[in-house]
Amino acid sequence: MAILVVALSVWGYKFLRGKNLLKPSNLYYVRYENVASLASTSPIMIRGMNVGTVSDVSLDDDMVSIIVTLDIKKGIRIPKDAEAVIVSTGLMGGKAVDLIIKEACTGDDCAEPGSFLNGSVRGLFDSFLDPGEDGTLAKVKENIGEILTTLGDSLTSPNANNEIAKTYTQLSALITNLASITATLDNSMGTYDKHLKGSLENVETLTSALAKNQDKIANSITHLESITKQFDDAKVGTNAGALITDAQATMKNLDMSLAEANTSFEQLAIVMKDLQAGKGTMGKLLKDQALYDNLNRTSKNLDLLLQDFRLNPKRYVNVSVFGKKQTEYDVPEDDPAFKNEE
Repeated sequence: MAILVVALSVWGYKFLRGKNLLKPSNLYYVRYENVASLASTSPIMIRGMNVGTVSDVSLDDDMVSIIVTLDIKKGIRIPKDAEAVIVSTGLMGGKAVDLIIKEACTGDDCAEPGSFLNGSVRGLFDSFLDPGEDGTLAKVKENIGEILTTLGDSLTSPNANNEIAKTYTQLSALITNLASITATLDNSMGTYDKHLKGSLENVETLTSALAKNQDKIANSITHLESITKQFDDAKVGTNAGALITDAQATMKNLDMSLAEANTSFEQLAIVMKDLQAGKGTMGKLLKDQALYDNLNRTSKNLDLLLQDFRLNPKRYVNVSVFGKKQTEYDVPEDDPAFKNEE
């Protein structure tokens, strides 16, 4: 009876820790740098199915890594390249070991019981989302990308009619204007820096010259004080006041003359503007091309008439006392009219 009670107690203790002594199992080991609060009796799963429990979590002798003992049901062949990933099973902090197996193993490709497997730790967010190419995480990323694309199209579309799109358009224009202004300021500052540098150099030269000639300046000030004292003693101020009054009257007359000159210039500008616009006789002479051509043609014909009158006076004046018959006019060979046409 005592032996039976002890056996049942051991069996119950192991069963509570997730190990059934009545079912054979194999032990595998995994080395982690951080187990993220993984505890004994945590389940071991393959594609969501429970295949064992964590029988022990202990610190390695190097005090750096942690060795986790995996108690897996006998008959389940674990490949050598299998990866034991510590994942979260709930928001309250539950942990489990998920065996990632790419394909089944045979023969030497299977890990021997008691050997070490590869291990890693997956965060809380990655534990709930499948990181595969067609998994939940990829779908979430795709959906977020579609949402962002739709949002971007609604903001940047020229046909968008909402306050957010209008605000985005105004902000884009504002940023473009700010970029243009800063570029202009940058270009201007380069020129201003040169002028400022030249001005500072001139100021430095001036101050150096003042420092070198401070004795002469002091003597000049002393002489100036002496001269002003002499002017004051000679009562030059009264005479100077009368002279300033006369000068002011002269400047007033000069201002009136300048005002009249400005009026004349304004009228002259109006006349010139009318001439440029072709108004009046002079404006038409300047702007009317037909009138200019007619005048030019009339001048040319008058010149030809005078030339012909000079060369052939008998053609125009013929005095005959006895009624002599007028001689016929012969066109000269060197007719100036034909020369101009040639």
